[in-house]
Amino acid sequence: MKPKVMFLDDSNLKLFVDYLEKLPYLTYSKDVILDQKDVLSFKYYHNNTYIIAVGNIDPEKRHEPVTNIRKSKVIGHICIMHPATKHGYHQEHVLEVHINIMPEYQQKSVGKTLMKFLLKEVKKGKKKSGIKKIKTKMLANNEKVIKLFESFGFEKEAIMKEEWKLIIEDKETSKQKEVYEDGVYMSLFLD
Repeated sequence: MKPKVMFLDDSNLKLFVDYLEKLPYLTYSKDVILDQKDVLSFKYYHNNTYIIAVGNIDPEKRHEPVTNIRKSKVIGHICIMHPATKHGYHQEHVLEVHINIMPEYQQKSVGKTLMKFLLKEVKKGKKKSGIKKIKTKMLANNEKVIKLFESFGFEKEAIMKEEWKLIIEDKETSKQKEVYEDGVYMSLFLD
């Protein structure tokens, strides 16, 4: 599948927001109980920059190139965190990114297509922006995404013990319990 990849703009904002509303419920396993904070973490923030991958709605045409945005849907995205929302000038040379792909489109080169677009755009504007490093973080057990980032030269910088707290329903007791998962920080230094 070859999705159409582009920067989010006003013309496709509604399409993107509709996608974001569904994403938290598709991203986490069925055992995880989502609260309002989980859902808000997938909210659209106008200060961030988004790169979106768009695919055809019609299953018969899903392998064809996207020719009409109105007959398509967002199937994945990269969020580029706005530098002003980080740590002031101390990290203005660091770009923080996060990637999400709809489950049914994972392992179909959507992530690779998004990453190629991101790196091309960052390298194109590197001199002007002063970006020297791209970083990301994720659950340490997210092997598919870790391999994706490693395939583009990202390296693990740190494993953070019990970085993520998830609330799950215990299948035996039907009670909620907290589970702590390790996180991994990865980065790519730009030449």
